[in-house]
Amino acid sequence: MDPEVEPTRELIADALGAADEGWDALMHELADAGVEAPWRWYRDGGWLVKAANRVRTVTWIAIDGNAVTCNFHFAERLREAVAGLPDITPELARQIRDEPRSGTLFRVPFTISTVADVERLRPVLKARIALR
Repeated sequence: MDPEVEPTRELIADALGAADEGWDALMHELADAGVEAPWRWYRDGGWLVKAANRVRTVTWIAIDGNAVTCNFHFAERLREAVAGLPDITPELARQIRDEPRSGTLFRVPFTISTVADVERLRPVLKARIALR
């Protein structure tokens, strides 16, 4: 990862291959939700997307091999509200309840390679924007 070479659309497509459709779907989903998703270079993490709704961080996104990782962070006090969202699968609700806490936060991770993966994260994205 070169800090001088910001990921371009062409580099992202080359890196992701078939998973590029998941990237496109995720970027459209974020844009539709009013979330900006610029790339930034971090010494401790390389190139990451810090997707934010105005000043509030909504999710962190990275390209990991031939897939996209998307991590949402919530305050621990919101764990049951997120796990109880009506549109998530029982498996995802169990994952949210079992996710270890890091300080006062817990994360909800997604690996994205298809449009269906983006559809699975939609309720969590909406909750991250709405819940305070």
